[in-house]
Amino acid sequence: MLRRKVWAMLLIAVVLFGALPVTQAFGATFQYTGDSATAFANPERGFHNRYEIINDPAVNDYASAATSIAGFNPDMLDRTFARAKQNSNTLIHSYIHLDKYKNQDLPQALLDNLSSGLAAIRQAGLKIVLRPAYAWSESPSVPESQIIRHTEQLGAIFTANADVINHLEAGYLGPWGEWHTSSFTDPFNRTQADTRYRIIKSILGTTPASIPVVIRYPIFIKEVLELPTPSGSSPLTQEERDRIGFHNDCFLSDSADMGTYDNNSWMGWFYVEQKKQWMYDLATSPGANKMVGGETCDSSGSNDSAGVNVQAEMGKLHFTEINEDYAQVNTNIWKNANLPSAGNDPAETAFTRIKRKLGYRLSLVDATFPTSANAGASFAFSANLNNAGYAGPIKPRPVFLVFDNGTNRFNVQLNNIDVRLWKSGSVNVSTQTVTLPSNMPGGTYKLALWLPDNGSSLRSRPEYSIRLANQNTWDAATGYNVLSNSVAINSGPPTAPAAPTNLAATAGNAQASLSWTASSGATSYNVLRSTTSGSGYAQVASGITATSYTNTGLTNGTTYYYVVQAVNSVGTSGNSNQASATPAAPTLPAAPTNLTATAGNAQVALSWTASTGATSYNVLRSTTSGSGYAQVASGVTAVSFTNTGLTNGTTYYYVVQAVNSAGTSGNSNQASAMPEVSTVTIDSFASATNFNNKVNDLGQSISWVIDSAYYGSDSGGNIVLNSSGAGQYFQENINRSLAGKTNLVLRMRDWNPSDTLKHWNVVLNDGTDHTIGPISNYGTAGGSYSDITIPLSAFGSSLANAKYIRLVHSDSTYAVLLIDAISVN
Repeated sequence: MLRRKVWAMLLIAVVLFGALPVTQAFGATFQYTGDSATAFANPERGFHNRYEIINDPAVNDYASAATSIAGFNPDMLDRTFARAKQNSNTLIHSYIHLDKYKNQDLPQALLDNLSSGLAAIRQAGLKIVLRPAYAWSESPSVPESQIIRHTEQLGAIFTANADVINHLEAGYLGPWGEWHTSSFTDPFNRTQADTRYRIIKSILGTTPASIPVVIRYPIFIKEVLELPTPSGSSPLTQEERDRIGFHNDCFLSDSADMGTYDNNSWMGWFYVEQKKQWMYDLATSPGANKMVGGETCDSSGSNDSAGVNVQAEMGKLHFTEINEDYAQVNTNIWKNANLPSAGNDPAETAFTRIKRKLGYRLSLVDATFPTSANAGASFAFSANLNNAGYAGPIKPRPVFLVFDNGTNRFNVQLNNIDVRLWKSGSVNVSTQTVTLPSNMPGGTYKLALWLPDNGSSLRSRPEYSIRLANQNTWDAATGYNVLSNSVAINSGPPTAPAAPTNLAATAGNAQASLSWTASSGATSYNVLRSTTSGSGYAQVASGITATSYTNTGLTNGTTYYYVVQAVNSVGTSGNSNQASATPAAPTLPAAPTNLTATAGNAQVALSWTASTGATSYNVLRSTTSGSGYAQVASGVTAVSFTNTGLTNGTTYYYVVQAVNSAGTSGNSNQASAMPEVSTVTIDSFASATNFNNKVNDLGQSISWVIDSAYYGSDSGGNIVLNSSGAGQYFQENINRSLAGKTNLVLRMRDWNPSDTLKHWNVVLNDGTDHTIGPISNYGTAGGSYSDITIPLSAFGSSLANAKYIRLVHSDSTYAVLLIDAISVN
């Protein structure tokens, strides 16, 4: 498998870059263990904390505990950012309060104080998100010319400190700089649209390309990207368009995020779902994710205690950052939502899972590289990673291979890699061939992958480097990820390679497949063949860059003998050991055995025992036992197959055939299964019409012999059972198999929590009544609806032939029962 993997990676390199350099060395593939649980700091992503970066009260009225600002606390003026560091956050957020300067230039004292604040950010190893604003909660009115002048003044400071500015929130317009209820924020005013364009254009034009600019409202993002260029303005460049992202300042606060998705405009009417999809689809022209972040509001209309909505929406939007300080009504929901383990994610709170997954979370799966090489020679590297985060890195950064022997460190850059394209899911770094420095002393080196900051001022700072989510790879002191502790570098001139070893030959139909162990220093291999053992070898292939080769077009029944030679620029090795193979035509495979079928939701999973000589399998299906099979899959190379898109409640019958070049076997044994949802709802009592017509969710009848049974609506649909006689009952017909189900679940509310349930039994009929009870043996139901779970095994009945379920009043004590749903799972 290792040799096949190396060969596959080299083929990818050939496709992407043309012929491989003849000096390329061979590599071994190393596997790495991912870290799926640790929530650690990584630059340019994650939760952020709010601070006042301009801390001089003379130029910022908000830099004072005496100012009545919602949520103000003195540590917002802390330029050591202790709270952010304690929270393991790498981002902070700060407003730039311009309230005092609505009609004048910004004073130099403010600009100097901002510069010193950004220097403190740099010293602390953090980055900042900034938003200029003219008012806290009022509706400011500032002339466009003054706003443009302020973008120019602040732009000079932003440019000088671009290395620590993560991104800018557009700001300036509206309360809190949120682009609403103020001058120039009427979405239906076409003239104001031109002003909005000019402000965004000025922000982009006065700041470097490394700083994204985010806008709150999707309708304004669409507007600025699609608006015809106003007269006197220049159009946005593609680079500027790629910088425009989204900040949602009321994330999950209600169905439209408190107006974020509500607004329509002079451009037309768009549904909330359309505007959400625009934001889901945000991407740069090369296909990378754009900057998306924000904060929540003091409302939780679309949040949920299970922590499901927040994960789904952050994943769709490719969230990179969000405010940890506001609003706690939502962040507390996340902290209190205990999530079960799922996939590679451990059981944890929603808050912790979000903390791990905001932005990127990159882990190495494997990497292929030589374990020895010559100084000044070529070195080939490839890798597979996984990004479990919601987004890829938003900003560019270089990728280096680091060779470190404890005394000397050599940083070798891997070119043609854009980490911004390392988006969620699998990431392939195809083969990169670099030239090692010629002055590397010989010896053993540590090899590491280093992803430092793109800014030269921060490149040497380990806290600005990306840490991979792997076990035992991160070196915090250097900021690189260790791939190997033992790569041998030879400082002398190259020598001819040694002969390959462990040559093996496997016969096939008119062919022989060869494999061998790589020779150190080899750049290619020759393959030689003879029909006489030990002599008469003739070359049949040269220039092979893998450690495997398949010789085709052979005569079945003839024995062939092979040797392999290693080649580099110095010369050719001697022969490897000899290996032989006798090709033969295959025989028809036997039919597969032990076919089993397991039902799922709209699917059936099949597995079977492999047939000797089979190269693939056909899967056939029918809805009639023993006949009418039609092929649903071919070329299946595993001994399992999942048939999806089926109809729940229908029984499907399967057989499997084995295939090779000689033909197709007969059918395997037949296996059958009936797909169904994991939870089968017998009756949800969702409709008064269904209840009055005495039919349940399975389309079966319901009946009762009881004092009274009537439909209620205290939970959006329920029934009320009143009984004072022993043997009175309420019955739900089933008439289907419950095989594979585990529990009967009664979602109910007890009229008298201390008394009622002990007067009711449950009957499951399979042709014979099987009674268990009382219900109080299996749980209690208080004044609100809750699930009482009864193991189906308690009935001792045949689940494959379930007829009905009855709730039976066991004595003459008056009892009232309220039921919201009956289901099995």
